[in-house]
Amino acid sequence: MGGLSKKIFQIQTISDQSKQERLLLDSGNLLFKRQSVAAGPNQERLTAAAIMQIYQKIGYDAVGIGPLDMAAGMDFLQTGVAEDFPWISANISDDRDKPLFRQWISKEIQGVQVVITSLSAPPTTLPPSIKVAPWESILPELLPRMTKDRNNPFIILLSTLSTEENRLIAEQYPAINLLLGAGQHLRNASPQLINNTLVTQTDKQGQYQGLLEISFGKQRTWGQNREKQLADLQNRLGSLNWQLQRLEKKSAGNTSKEKYSGTIARLHKDRDTINAQIASLQDTITKEQSPDMFTDQYQYRFIGLESNMPDDSSTDNILKDLNRQIRQLHKKPSKAKKTTDTMTLFSPWRDLVGFRVCESCHVLQTEFWQTTQHARAYTTLAVKEKNLDLECLPCHVTTDLFTTSLQNLPKEHLLTLPRELQSVGCESCHGSGKTHSVDPERFKMVRLPGKNICLNCHTPEHDDNFDYETKLVPISCPAELNK
Repeated sequence: MGGLSKKIFQIQTISDQSKQERLLLDSGNLLFKRQSVAAGPNQERLTAAAIMQIYQKIGYDAVGIGPLDMAAGMDFLQTGVAEDFPWISANISDDRDKPLFRQWISKEIQGVQVVITSLSAPPTTLPPSIKVAPWESILPELLPRMTKDRNNPFIILLSTLSTEENRLIAEQYPAINLLLGAGQHLRNASPQLINNTLVTQTDKQGQYQGLLEISFGKQRTWGQNREKQLADLQNRLGSLNWQLQRLEKKSAGNTSKEKYSGTIARLHKDRDTINAQIASLQDTITKEQSPDMFTDQYQYRFIGLESNMPDDSSTDNILKDLNRQIRQLHKKPSKAKKTTDTMTLFSPWRDLVGFRVCESCHVLQTEFWQTTQHARAYTTLAVKEKNLDLECLPCHVTTDLFTTSLQNLPKEHLLTLPRELQSVGCESCHGSGKTHSVDPERFKMVRLPGKNICLNCHTPEHDDNFDYETKLVPISCPAELNK
């Protein structure tokens, strides 16, 4: 969520600098990280509500609905509709085939009518009385209705369907000009022209903002960016002219003129070729600018979120309020009587003993560990008042990462862990110590954690500068350094 504040700052900065009309679009899968969340008040629902509030505040024009967005049910999403959140989906309906959301929205950009629709992929388990119709049955009747009484509209499809389904749609429906995907297994995808549909995607819930700059033409077909091609050729011509002047000057003052003659002749030939290409391209540009031939043009880039980028102040305030709500939600459970058998009852902690038990034999190593950031991991959360945040806690406490996936943790029990596990302790890197503490000769610990263990928490989202070999040095116990 911290990256969202920087993303909004970046969007606002780009908008202010460009001075152009903009469309803010999201194809979906933005609210949750799994396809089912518990009913009633919980952190996941609070976080999703904050995301909707932020998107609405910055002025998103349309947001598609993906299977991850349906995790809390249709009532949760329709609360956003009541507050005029810009959800759209052409294929989600009730059991009587009545659409539950707007099927499309339209905007006028640069004097062109832009129509935006969305196709949702079904979740693993559909909510009761809900249908998600296949695209094959929706598009044939949807497109004519969308384009009726509209003059040469530009059609955008937001899709959480698979890459293969998106490709088939592009091949079969050239009337769709732009398809923005949100597939869960595809990262930044550069624009690809399939038939007459430009298909692209930005990394899901990631650290990138996709920027597509479109200049609308008279026809709804994609042309090449002739102006950029012309600029590139003119730059190459300038470079050739500079090389020729340099070599001809050297040749004029050199008795061995044949030394340069071959290169000079080749450069003259290249210059003539480029001059011819420039003339031809200029003629093409003139023809394409006629009323009947001018086509749509685009430029694109994926902009990474820098860690030193400022936060958007209004978004930051919403996130601070979210943190307050999360603390309030978890305040009561955290004060409840901590059961002594938490580690026994729940598999992620049943075989953990805590760093104090390790210290009884490994004094030097424990003293060193206490100087590292791993030992202070929980404290850093407490300082930021995030120590009741169930999204942050898994990577700031001790967990047996060798036998447990962070995604499968019963996170509510993180609030009742004993103090000895409120840090990234020895067992996070070396494995659970219960059997080892009883019989150390028979049950050996993992001496050096593999990169895969570190990557449970040091993901690009949380550590965009992680290098295993480099980061291992400052946390390696003295025994390892002396090897």
